[in-house]
Parts: sequence; structure tokens; C-alpha cells
Amino acid sequence: MIDLISVFSTGGIVLWQKKYQGAVPENVVNLLIREVFIENRAKDRDIFHKDNYTVKYLVSNDYGLVFVVVYQSIIHLSYSDEFLSNFNTIFLALLGDQIKINIQQGAPIDDGLDFERLTTMIDVRLEELENSTSSKKVNDEQSKSEAEEEDTGVGSATAVETQETKPDTHRRVRRSGRNKGKNSPADSGAEDAKKKTKKKMRRWGDDGAAEDDDENVVLDYSGGKNDDTSSSYAAADEMVGDIDRWGQSNKKGEFLLNDLSTEMKGILNSSTTNNKNANSSENRAFGFLRNIVGGKTLSQEDLQKALTAMREHLLKKNVASEVADHLCSTVDKSLVGSKTQSWTSVEATVKSSMTEALRRILTPNTSLDLLHEVEASHKHGGRPYVISVVGVNGVGKSTNLSKLAFWLLQNKYKVLIAACDTFRSGAVEQLKVHVRRLQELTTRLGSGQVEIFDQGYGKDAAVIAQKAIDHGQRGGFDVVLIDTAGRRHNDERLMSSLEKFGKLAQPNKIIMVGEALVGTDSVKQAQNFNAAFGPTRNLDFFLISKCDTVGDMIGSMVNMTYSTGIPVLFVGIGQNYTDLRNLSVDWAVNLLMS
Repeated sequence: MIDLISVFSTGGIVLWQKKYQGAVPENVVNLLIREVFIENRAKDRDIFHKDNYTVKYLVSNDYGLVFVVVYQSIIHLSYSDEFLSNFNTIFLALLGDQIKINIQQGAPIDDGLDFERLTTMIDVRLEELENSTSSKKVNDEQSKSEAEEEDTGVGSATAVETQETKPDTHRRVRRSGRNKGKNSPADSGAEDAKKKTKKKMRRWGDDGAAEDDDENVVLDYSGGKNDDTSSSYAAADEMVGDIDRWGQSNKKGEFLLNDLSTEMKGILNSSTTNNKNANSSENRAFGFLRNIVGGKTLSQEDLQKALTAMREHLLKKNVASEVADHLCSTVDKSLVGSKTQSWTSVEATVKSSMTEALRRILTPNTSLDLLHEVEASHKHGGRPYVISVVGVNGVGKSTNLSKLAFWLLQNKYKVLIAACDTFRSGAVEQLKVHVRRLQELTTRLGSGQVEIFDQGYGKDAAVIAQKAIDHGQRGGFDVVLIDTAGRRHNDERLMSSLEKFGKLAQPNKIIMVGEALVGTDSVKQAQNFNAAFGPTRNLDFFLISKCDTVGDMIGSMVNMTYSTGIPVLFVGIGQNYTDLRNLSVDWAVNLLMS
């Protein structure tokens, strides 16, 4: 286990440190400074032993900082080098810019540094590495013990054990044989059904059209009872995902979704990519401006070159052309005639300004504490809190609605899911499968309660939603989640029904599920859905799905937010119920600018 981590300047100022285990003698780090740095024996990265402690250090010459990890020499930490590199990467990603400004302005190196996010991320990363090492150790021990059992077990069974084992085995074989036999009840029933089903001759009318005797046959199986729940329950475990990293409860008992782990991984991945491409001029959008450093008055010509490169960079990230033009115009107006700071290149100045422009777009103007609103509604009683999910076809509305339900269930709420997609074949059955899995998981985890409300297919979705809310109020449900049919954003006939839906259901929140893959078409999708609910009602926020499939090409969330002013609250990063995160603006901006 690591005992101490610390970062200090080459001038001897300790910027930040944290102790994890017993007290580490102060002279350990002091001797490192005296015997290694003062005596000019320091390398960029090395190891130092003193008083039963091992000290690993890494020097960042660009910032004049030394990163240190201390642990007892008797312990072999396989992850110490990786953690030291991660420590350096996360620290500089979060605080490096401010440190450079302090150095340029002659201010104290630790002036204005906020270590709260750093502390959280470092703790998360250290726990991940420790857990990874522990699980690997357990797996290795299990494999070793299994191998030993195989070596000692072959040929060593006693006669009594053999006699006791064989009858059970034969009984199992006989049972399985009976189930597969020709005379088994299941097979005979199936054979009877096959015999009873006969092909019918098609009759043709005088007009050439086929005459069908089965016009009154009902093909809606949504109300039928499905007894095959074993496969659904078995799949419930697979749908959970990594619940340990999904979220955590705060002091109030509220279960909050994580975003720091995702942001941290983005920083580490970005650092890895940057290191690989450090010497590649093809990956430097602004390589031709790197030699212009400090005190330069920026002209239109200078900015035009830089902004052209920046626009191409944004387009590669799936940012729509009209949004990229607006961002570049904003940066242009803010920088023309200004001077670059000392030891700051035109590239760095433009990047910094663009980073702030992206951050302004993605940062919500109002509070998005959804859990707080649900809790307030729960305490007030009466009508349940209603959330409606809308979007185009195939973006994952039902799956992401189930993710929201699973999150609300962890907060002990009673959730009703309303199946209001009365158009798509199989939509109701899909939701029923999700609900069965959620019910199985809530029973195991001891969380909330979930049920489904449906009235089959072919009926008015707005009326079903209204009935579901009434049912939820009578049944004491805290939240009603309404699933709706997917529709093309440019089909006026299909979009027109949303206004009626909004007026009858009167949802507290309307979420549009957008797809990270959609790219530049996301602008029109967001605008049309936002306008479809009428002049007095808008979307409340976006949930961007499939972010795990596009890498750093997440420009669609910028497109949708810019075109409507509606913020992004959640991002989907997979198919499991735990693959839902709160949007971290810093994470998104880092990916867009990487």
C-alpha cells in the first residue's frame, strides 16, 4: 500500500501531498531532496531507498515540479510506476495551465490552485489500481488451487466416493434422456400442435385480390402472459454492468451518478495519445505557429490561419459547420487586437479562447438537480413526478429509460414505466423484459419498486400516458417514466402529435435522447423536437447515447446545445443499466480539444 504521495517544486515548495498509511518520517523526503536534487544526481525518473522506505519520483522539467510516491520497501507494489505516471498526468491536466500563468506573472507557484478535484481523482485512480491488483492476485490463487486439485485428484478417489457419485450421474442422464424422448409430454404436445395446423388454400376474388378468412385474427401479443422468465432473470446480471463505479451515495443517502472516473480516464487517454503523437507534425493543427511566442499583437491574418485550422479540427470532431463557424467567429472577435501573454504562443492563445467558448456552450444556465426535484415532489405527495423520453428511431430510448429507472430505484423510489410506444412492433414486449430484469435486480439489491403500465398497440399514446399517470397517483408511485414512439424529425405528421402529448401528459421533464453517432444532422433533430411541443413547452435536457462508440468525436452534444440552448445532463456509455453518467463539461471539452 502507498503511504505518501507528494508534489513539490524544484525550489522546495510543497504544492500538495496526501498520507494514506502510517506516518512517514519527514526525513525520508528531505533526504531525497538533499542527496538527490541538491547534489545534482537527479534523473527524470528514478528510485530512492531510505530507512525501510522506497521513494519513486518523476521530474517534470517544463513545470519545475517533482512527483513523489512513498511506500514501505518490504512491500512490492506492481502498480507504483503506473500510478506515478497517472499522478503526474492528472495533476498537470487539472492545474498545469494555472501553474504556467503563475510562473509567467511572477506569482507564487501555488497561487489560486484548487486541489479538490485532484484529490478525488487521485483517490479513484489509486483504488482502481489496488482493486485491479487484488482481483488479479485472487484469480491467480484460484487458478493455482484448481491446478493443484486436478493434480492430486486424478486417480485418488476412493471406491466409496466413486460408487456414491455414479448413481447420481446416471439419474441425471436418465432424466435428461426422458425429457428428450419421443414420448415426452412436451414433444407430444408440440407434435399435436403441428398436426392440427394445416395450410389453408388461398382464395382469389373476382377483382384479383386475395380473400383472407383471418381478418379478425388479433396479432397483438403484448397482453399475453410470458412464463419464460428464467432467461430474463439470467440476463439481469449481464445488464447491471460495473455497479461499483457507477455512482455512490452522499451523506443525505442520495445515490448520485459518477462523472469523475470518466473524466479521469479521458485525461489519461488523452495524455497517452498526445505522447504517441508528440513528434508527428500531421497531428498538429497549428504546427506552423509554434514559433510565434509571447507579446505578439494578434492581427486578422494571424487569427485567420489559426482559426481555419481550428475549424477543420472541430469538423473532424463531428461539430456541425454552422456551429464551428459561430465558435470561430466568437474567438476571432475576442482576440483581434489583443496581445499574447508572455511565453504564450498564438496556438495556445487560440486554443485557450476556444476552450472557454466550448465551455460556455456546454455549461447549463440553470440548475439540473433532477434528483432534488424528484425528492421534493415525493415529499409533497399527490401527482407523481413525470419524465417523458422522446427521440428519433433507433437512438436507444427504451434502454436509456431503463437506465434512468435503475438509477431512481437505487434511491428507493417507486417507479412506474408507461409503455406509450404503441406503433413499433415489439416495443411493449421490450419494455416488459426490461421491467422483469429491473424487478429481479431490485429484489436482490433491496432498492425500490418498479412496475409497467401498458394497453397494447394501436391506441392514442397521449391518452395512455394520461391513464398511466392517474394509475401512478392511485398506486402511490413516486415517478412515472413514459416511453414514446420514435419518429423522424422531418415528418410533420408524426411530430405534430407531440404537442397533444405534452398537453395531456404534462410531464415535469421532457428528455430527448440524441445519438453521438448522428453528427451534423443533430442540429435539425434538436430544433424540430424542441419546437414540436408548441410555443409554451420545450425540451428540458438531452441524454446523449452511444458515446462509447465515437471516441473523441462527440461534437453532436455541442450541436444540440448550441442550436436550442437546452443543456446535456446525461451521457450513455454502453448497453448496461449502469452505463449512464452525468455530463462532465471539462471531460467533454478536453475530448473536443484533444
